[in-house]
Amino acid sequence: MIRPMRLEDAGAAHALAVETFEAYARSRNEAPEPRPDPVAVRPRYERLARSDPGGAWVAEEGGRLTGCAISILREGVWGLSLFIVHPERQSAGLGRELLRRAHDYADGARGRIILSSRDPRALRAYAGLGLTGHPAFWASGIARDVAEPEGVREATPDDLPFLDDVSRHARGAAHGDDLRTLWEMGATILLAEGRGFAVTRGGGPVRLLAAYDDAGAQDVLRAVLARSQGHVAVEWLTAKQAWAVPVCLEAGLELRTDTGPVFTGGDVGPFAPYLPSGAFL
Repeated sequence: MIRPMRLEDAGAAHALAVETFEAYARSRNEAPEPRPDPVAVRPRYERLARSDPGGAWVAEEGGRLTGCAISILREGVWGLSLFIVHPERQSAGLGRELLRRAHDYADGARGRIILSSRDPRALRAYAGLGLTGHPAFWASGIARDVAEPEGVREATPDDLPFLDDVSRHARGAAHGDDLRTLWEMGATILLAEGRGFAVTRGGGPVRLLAAYDDAGAQDVLRAVLARSQGHVAVEWLTAKQAWAVPVCLEAGLELRTDTGPVFTGGDVGPFAPYLPSGAFL
């Protein structure tokens, strides 16, 4: 049975995501990523079930979830936040139906965004939606000898109008209460006054970055790397995000190509300088 996602599905949806992504990593002889704290990520699922009921769908079989597709719509820009099917139920048509319902939520949207895995089935499905794939790479490692630029501070809810304006400039749509949800999930938002912002959590990966210009984007990225603790990652580096490469190299990070592309279609703004959020696009 395919049905709308409910608030009480949050825990099961997260468990399914962990199981699916770990199975995908093992199928490629890769080590699975560390499991996120279920309590910390639960607000993501609950937020989208509330804010985007038309875009949140699950497949239920025998009383358990076997698939989930969650899409969001922000000021006319649609994005696919999550698309998973249990490993035992893949390639059986279930994913196709879930994706169709999530994509129906894009009807009337002026722009669309999907951050893809490398799975050939996903690439084929997203290209079939009429989207353009932009090859990407990522940087990872332990940042060294990075000085935090002057004028960078932690944002507060009072800064939301500025943060939304920057998001509109970079991707054509504000993030709004999605940023409040990131705070609820334990994220820190670093802000360069009048220039841009970046989201990080636990001294780890960059979760979202938007700025008015390349110099502002470089400064907030340097601020994240300066505060990083241990391994850090900077993802979704398409050709439009060339500004990020010298910062990553200066920090001693390694550039890698083993990642999926960014798919876009329609009007998503300049999409630069911009590093999208996996959950909130």
